[in-house]
Amino acid sequence: MYNIIVHPGSAHRDDFLAVSILLTVLDPVEVFRREPTPEDLADPNTYVIDVGMEYDPKRNNFDHHQDPSLPCAFHLVMKHLGHHHDAMLMFGWYAHMSMMDVRGPYRTAEHLGIDTNVLFAASSPIDGYVLSRFSRLNALTKHDMLYDLMKDLGRELIVLMGRKKERLERLKSETEIVRLKNLKAIISRIGDDPKLSMELYLRHLNDEDIVMSITPSVRGSGWEMLRLGDNSVVDFRAIEKNPEVHFVHATGFVAKTKTMIPVEKVVELADCSIFQP
Repeated sequence: MYNIIVHPGSAHRDDFLAVSILLTVLDPVEVFRREPTPEDLADPNTYVIDVGMEYDPKRNNFDHHQDPSLPCAFHLVMKHLGHHHDAMLMFGWYAHMSMMDVRGPYRTAEHLGIDTNVLFAASSPIDGYVLSRFSRLNALTKHDMLYDLMKDLGRELIVLMGRKKERLERLKSETEIVRLKNLKAIISRIGDDPKLSMELYLRHLNDEDIVMSITPSVRGSGWEMLRLGDNSVVDFRAIEKNPEVHFVHATGFVAKTKTMIPVEKVVELADCSIFQP
């Protein structure tokens, strides 16, 4: 039997995610929300997370509060399990989550170049509820509904990293780049979760001339044309009366065709949506 000890009181994303990941690799295991004892810190079958003032992976102690140079406990656990490097590459939120936990919202907002109120306004009520639910527990076992949710979350994070890596390589080999006037669009024919890793692929290309993606739609049987980066030169309202077009958003940032028309036809529609002075 393994044990996980995590701090009592208010739960945060850091300890919640660290426990979620550990639930995918430890079985059987129980989680206790309390201060650790010296015996807990000395027992390698007891994982002490975000509490205990000790970072010692050999004894499975993962606190960062005693050393300002350490990242959050979730990052320490991910490093221990061999997932940290991939998470840094695959998840845009991963690095900033640690910064929020270690340095706080004001320093994080300064680093991101935004007002702190933006961070607070972007907080999710779903996060708030789930964390408060975890906060109210003294212990977590397989009999608690939250146990299954957290374990599934941890498993999904690991699986998603692998899927994103595979998809990125597929996008690199299969995606087509086409000209739209003197700009560019990317075309992917991958129909299964077509947006997966698209942000990573665009970062890889690092081409400011790419202003649009064209992919199979996840709602309907046609193509989706999407404006990238809210670029003002793209406005799909210019093609909303075309008989091949099924939907154009009222703000013009996205359009969908009725069917998977030939690529050259959807490129013509995309080209008609480019406005340049």
